[in-house]
Amino acid sequence: MKKSLLPAIMLIFSAYTFSQSAATLNSRGFRQAQKGNYEKAIALFSEAIAVNAYYMEAYYNRGVAHSKLKKYELSIQDYTLAISVMPQFKKAYNNRAADKAELLDFEGAIADYSLAIKFDTGYARAYYNRGNVFMQLGDFENALADYNKAIALQPDYQEAYVNREVCKEKLRNR
Repeated sequence: MKKSLLPAIMLIFSAYTFSQSAATLNSRGFRQAQKGNYEKAIALFSEAIAVNAYYMEAYYNRGVAHSKLKKYELSIQDYTLAISVMPQFKKAYNNRAADKAELLDFEGAIADYSLAIKFDTGYARAYYNRGNVFMQLGDFENALADYNKAIALQPDYQEAYVNREVCKEKLRNR
């Protein structure tokens, strides 16, 4: 009986150690990103992923670092990988949408913001961001609805109030 438990215990211990080293590398990468050392951070996040290919936070954080460097295609790939590990990862959808908007893929951005909202109907930031895309497209009715929702969810959301007023002005001047 003792012999049969030993391999199971060793497997559990090695999985724990494996996970801990990925978490350590991810934490080190996060600290580098906070200092603005995005290339170094990306290398550390990549190491964490090499240790644990299912470490969703490392994909997400590497995506943020790529985005800071305006490498939007790479950040979108990383957010997509994070989502493949955790399909309801609202922040990855939100960030991926922002980077799609940077690449002028407004339809893709709206779709991703909508998915972020689907997974968290109280996500004021996603409503605000989607409203910004609608406003860029000249769809002031949908933009206004999203800004109203963002304000209803977060009454101190000053940027949403400002953009809501811009929408109202655009609609009055039609």
